[in-house]
Amino acid sequence: MGLIKKMAGLMGVSLMGMLYFTPSLAETPLIEVKAENTLQEMLNYLKDQSSLKFQADVAQDLVFSNGQKIQLGAIVNLKVRRPDKLNIDYQGDRNHVRFYFDGKTFTMEGLTNNVYANFLEPSEVDNINALVRRIGERLNITLPLGEIIATDNDLESIKNRITSGVYVGESRVNGVISHHLAFTQDNLDWQIWIEKGEKPLPRKLVITYKQDPSSPQYSAILSNWNFDPISEEDPIFSSQPADDADKIDFLIIQP
Repeated sequence: MGLIKKMAGLMGVSLMGMLYFTPSLAETPLIEVKAENTLQEMLNYLKDQSSLKFQADVAQDLVFSNGQKIQLGAIVNLKVRRPDKLNIDYQGDRNHVRFYFDGKTFTMEGLTNNVYANFLEPSEVDNINALVRRIGERLNITLPLGEIIATDNDLESIKNRITSGVYVGESRVNGVISHHLAFTQDNLDWQIWIEKGEKPLPRKLVITYKQDPSSPQYSAILSNWNFDPISEEDPIFSSQPADDADKIDFLIIQP
């Protein structure tokens, strides 16, 4: 069980809880209109998609007890059929993990160590939004890029967490012209790059964890977006562990 939680901690990230801040921007107390409008366009566009696939090239700082930082990388492939199906494959430098949700059962497979665990909740956990909240509360697991694939993290809830937000300007992410936004809140700074044009897709994000003296960062480059319909019968949403895989139990946090 400790292995499962440790793997989840290294991989998990909450997108809209992040923000970016520099001394030159310190006098901006609220979110700028252009930053707010651009973020809203992205949220609306993603919310309108019933199926989505994309890839994230992730880099994350690991801080040793002596303060030294090393960077670990991962490739994450996400497949989602709303409202209640997901498949996430996280292949990192230190571990390979898959997450499944078929509308009833959440499964996490640790392929590196050939283990898996299931989490079956009451019928009210029947969609991705409820799943993201529930496994955070009961399992202390944050799905990689969970707040992109969920649809209930709206602009107002984001604004309630931030202390400032600015429109930095335009830049390119892998050749794609993107709007660069920067936000700050109490314990996190985050930046997000959103594609300019008719498809306001998130293309890059960077999070700085201010509560840690070493200020470790997490970054993700998002690509290969695809919104072709995925059948609800697609077997990719159901776990099929190897015959010799060991079943273990999640540590459930009691309310």
